[in-house]
Amino acid sequence: MIDLITPKLIILPLLAAVVTALLTPFVRNFSTKVGAVAIPSIRKIHKNITPSGGGLAIFAGFLVAALFFNRTSPEILGFLIGGTVITGIGLLDDIFDLPPATKFFGQILAALIVIYSGVRIEFVANPSGGGLVNLGFLSLPFTFLWIVGIANAINFIDGLDGLAAGVSGISAVTLGTVALLSGRYDAGVLAFTLAAASFVFIPFNFSEKKKIFMGDSGSNFLGYSLAVISILGMVKVAAVFSMLIPILILAIPIFDTAFAIIRRLLSGKSPFQPDSLHLHHRIMNKGYTQNQTTFIIYGIDIILGAVAILTTQMTDGQALYTFCAVVVVLILSAWIMGLIKVERNGFHKSE
Repeated sequence: MIDLITPKLIILPLLAAVVTALLTPFVRNFSTKVGAVAIPSIRKIHKNITPSGGGLAIFAGFLVAALFFNRTSPEILGFLIGGTVITGIGLLDDIFDLPPATKFFGQILAALIVIYSGVRIEFVANPSGGGLVNLGFLSLPFTFLWIVGIANAINFIDGLDGLAAGVSGISAVTLGTVALLSGRYDAGVLAFTLAAASFVFIPFNFSEKKKIFMGDSGSNFLGYSLAVISILGMVKVAAVFSMLIPILILAIPIFDTAFAIIRRLLSGKSPFQPDSLHLHHRIMNKGYTQNQTTFIIYGIDIILGAVAILTTQMTDGQALYTFCAVVVVLILSAWIMGLIKVERNGFHKSE
């Protein structure tokens, strides 16, 4: 089986990269014509009106490659249909600045489509003494919350050039590596294909003269895809620690989103109300430039990915201790650096 799939690990990511690269300039022009542009504001880092429909190119590159996947199971088909829905709603938001409820509806619809196709979290680790617990009827809400949660998490960190695309690409490579090590070859191919589409978009995002943002169409699609691939690649594997590996891989967006929600609730604000107190804002407030901040977060994400891969070679007990140690180190480091300080006096303007 691996002999049949190995060529796909090269061909499909390469195809996704080529299509994304070729389409991005056209999508940039299209975004400008239809009004999918990001307007500078006090909360945003960029200073110029910038096309923001780049997610359409990422999605198209991934979709074209995925359509050459000759093992289109109901799960993969549901994944692609849901991806089309969430990208479409995201693009409409990039154009018309939809209200949060409408965007959330798109995420809900995409999640329900892929869940209906058979993508579900069916087991969790038993915290009282090893083994697995079958979620039963709780499988549906667990899966729904995971997909919608990760979609929003990537959307929340999409605040600097190259940040969401880079973190998504690094996370996808890690997910793909662990999936292959777990024998989930189809999920591994999809993960590396997603990574290729993400990475090739980064130079366009960093460009000064031809800059384009991925927008909500891109961040929602990438978050949704990472969530679904993590289920296909690991969560369905009957191993105790497999459920925690995706959390470790996606720790940065997960922790940033969790702290954002807690921060906003404690400040009496809606958890969906945007602010300028995300991880990347706080790092920049320490004196780092946009690019330095992006690469700092890349570095942290690479380390977390390496740890996640190493845990696949450990016993469940060793892996669990490692996971807990990483979580403690992340929280303490963020606390010491003042990155998770709760602000009660409104928004802070990033410097």
